[in-house]
Amino acid sequence: MARVQPMSPFAEQFFGGAQLLDVAAGNLFALVDALDAIGPGFGENAGMRVAFAVDGTMQTDWSAPLPADADVMVFPRVAGG
Repeated sequence: MARVQPMSPFAEQFFGGAQLLDVAAGNLFALVDALDAIGPGFGENAGMRVAFAVDGTMQTDWSAPLPADADVMVFPRVAGG
């Protein structure tokens, strides 16, 4: 199971303030689906608002395999112009 740490505001907005979630997922697409099942509405927002770090490295390829014991940080995407 991946250990998922949702950062603010996602922890409060979708996961009842949970600081750590254990989620089984093979890639970030599956992780988003699993997190949406826990916190309805998360999946709708993920594409526009969420960034992921897997084992300390920013991950932009949502189809890349996710190690079963990965540490995943979910944090707000920073948009620039």
